[in-house]
Amino acid sequence: MVSDNSFTQRRGEDQQTADTPDRGQVILIGAITLAFIILGVVVIFNGVLYTETLSSADTGQSATTAEKTELEITQGIGCLLEKTEGDSSQVQENITAFAGTYQNSTAHSSPTAVHIDVTEGDIYPGENATVDITYDSTDLSYEQERTIEAGCPS
Repeated sequence: MVSDNSFTQRRGEDQQTADTPDRGQVILIGAITLAFIILGVVVIFNGVLYTETLSSADTGQSATTAEKTELEITQGIGCLLEKTEGDSSQVQENITAFAGTYQNSTAHSSPTAVHIDVTEGDIYPGENATVDITYDSTDLSYEQERTIEAGCPS
């Protein structure tokens, strides 16, 4: 005969009772405790990942974006000066068209406003042009005058 030491029987008025606690309650308490532990680990892990993402973010991005913008404008207008034949009013129209297109394309890709302004007296077709570049973003704002030489990068 097999006997269970954790189960004792009491006989009284033809009833049998167990002296052990209800095992269902122990399993339920254990499951709830395990759920809280997992939830805590997830919250801590998420906080660590968020902190790591913030600390590894590029902090000097504005200067890099401004330099890239300046290079794109210089190359675009330089190629335009080299390829456009005609008088300065034709070159000015092309630069104005380039400025509008460039402003629209940068407005869709980044929160910056770039304005290129040129006066007709500062344009020498096939040689150079002097333009005013205004760059505005949340982090950086500047205005400068640049003389751009004709020429496309090879």
